[in-house]
Amino acid sequence: MTGEICYANIFWQALELGLIFGWLLFCPQLTLAFDTTQDNQMLLLVNSKHTLDASWQPNDLLDIAKLAPSTKSQMQLRDAAANAYVRMYTAYKAENNLPLNTISGFRSFAVQKQLFYGKVAGRQRSGQSYTTAYNNTLRYTAFPGTSEHQTGLAIDVSSNASLLESFRNTKQGQWLLAHCWEHGFILRYDEDKTALTTIAFEPWHYRYVGLPHSLIMRDNDWVLEEYMEALHALQPEEYLEYTDPTNVDMLYRIYYTTDTQREYEDIVSISSDNCGGYIITCRSLKVEELLTAWSEQARQGLPLLRIAAS
Repeated sequence: MTGEICYANIFWQALELGLIFGWLLFCPQLTLAFDTTQDNQMLLLVNSKHTLDASWQPNDLLDIAKLAPSTKSQMQLRDAAANAYVRMYTAYKAENNLPLNTISGFRSFAVQKQLFYGKVAGRQRSGQSYTTAYNNTLRYTAFPGTSEHQTGLAIDVSSNASLLESFRNTKQGQWLLAHCWEHGFILRYDEDKTALTTIAFEPWHYRYVGLPHSLIMRDNDWVLEEYMEALHALQPEEYLEYTDPTNVDMLYRIYYTTDTQREYEDIVSISSDNCGGYIITCRSLKVEELLTAWSEQARQGLPLLRIAAS
């Protein structure tokens, strides 16, 4: 009633603010010197300049052939990429009835070597010289040690069983291009960025980098080479700051360093970049903004309380 104090509202508002005080006091930001043994290697740059050894192979491969349609009896991806792809495929099927098939996932160095030289030999049989066959193969097939498929983070997909540029014009290809970023994937070899990637346009080839990195690359129209260039240009005290548009209360800070003794607050992931450094991803709650929102509620029944950040 007018003029009366609503003690229940005061109690609940005070409880909410008390919980925030408690969170700030007893759950402070965790400051850590990053541990290289926690390197998840999700942001490895693999290309003709940054290669993988013949013995390099991930130890967390999962088979998704029974979880998403595949042209092969076994389709392996690294754990995080496998789970993300299954989620993405589930989201796709919720909106579409058209087929979406996985064609290729993890390939070892040895398999890539066999594939590459097999394609060279095939072109030679069609009449091309060895040099011409070799160079033409390089346009679409990575040389052993330079293939993203060796990371276990890349996957080729198709509306049928073929890998064709026309896939970009299919409903499947258009859906993936619009939504892959939300699931941590990027279109790795963009049509307009072939000079940077040195690989011809491949609308079927998607690479898992995880969130928020896929969103950052989407928003800046970057391929992985450009993202790495932006990170490498950062000064030691600098970082990229990013707010996830799907969760505006979360603030990401992306650092690049070669100093393994540095300390960071709220580390959520660490990845080497295959260029000699590490990408440190930190995430924190925008407490001040949440308090502002709650303070707006408090104005309607409680005196305004504000916590000032130091």
